[in-house]
Amino acid sequence: MEALIHYNQLSVVYGRKTIDFSLLYCDRKTMEIAVLPDSTVIVKAPVQSDIALIEKKIRKQARWILRQLNYFKQFNPKTPDRCYVNGETHLYLGKQYRLKLVEGPENSVKIISRLFSYHLPERTDSNCCRETFKAMVFGKGTASICGKHGSLLAEIQGSGYWPAYPLCECKKDGAAFQTRAQLPLILT
Repeated sequence: MEALIHYNQLSVVYGRKTIDFSLLYCDRKTMEIAVLPDSTVIVKAPVQSDIALIEKKIRKQARWILRQLNYFKQFNPKTPDRCYVNGETHLYLGKQYRLKLVEGPENSVKIISRLFSYHLPERTDSNCCRETFKAMVFGKGTASICGKHGSLLAEIQGSGYWPAYPLCECKKDGAAFQTRAQLPLILT
């Protein structure tokens, strides 16, 4: 199924609420209303559909649409981009850790209770901090996975049923899988 005509931004008033939606005309027989996690509403309608009929259907489904929008609102705000500054919190293996930048002889990251103690020889930019931090987390994640499930992974990999396990970073809160051959490691 492919989009044939055009893409419109429209809105419908339901009580005191306004429902903004994107209208996409497609080669189909029925109308589809989709509410996405980023709080966008997409309506796919048949090419011959009248705009008044589409708005009537949106008003009819408005209660469901608003319920879906409220459901997705509970997951906001998304985790903001990390700046790697003192006091910033990071999630690691399901727990929250605070970042503490300390001047030290070498570039390293250590976990002390609920604290990431980041030793760096001098003040550097956040990109250097980010790369060192990610390298430490990937290293510990690999060691943790191999330590806990090493014999099982070796058995599965040796059987030829499953490919190697490269670790990868999930882009947003662990909500996306990368590919079937990769284990997602959540870095926020």
